[in-house]
Amino acid sequence: MADKALSPDQVIASLLEGKSRREMMVILARLEHGGAGIYQSFAASERNEKARAALLAGAEREEQNSALLKTMTQVKDKCEKCGKALAPPAAAQCCSFQCTFCPDCADEMKHVCPNCSGELTARSV
Repeated sequence: MADKALSPDQVIASLLEGKSRREMMVILARLEHGGAGIYQSFAASERNEKARAALLAGAEREEQNSALLKTMTQVKDKCEKCGKALAPPAAAQCCSFQCTFCPDCADEMKHVCPNCSGELTARSV
């Protein structure tokens, strides 16, 4: 019996299976960036002006999604308030956007990010 081809959803699920949240976000950022390029290539050969504009707008949204995920997964190596070195595995506190602070500064700010008001929690790398 021949193997049945996987659906696109199954292929994507297999890329993410068993990965941490951060790893999934890194993979999705790469997929979003690649998707932007595909939208742009479709737009390059599209003769309908409105369809071309819609495809280019889609490409821009894909790039924005990719940039957001990259921001949310980029590990920083110093405290954004006092400048203390925090290269992993040093203890650090981060919000969802990876704004990074040393434990002392995080305590001083009551574990609330001054940039997005998100909760500062122990960094996992």
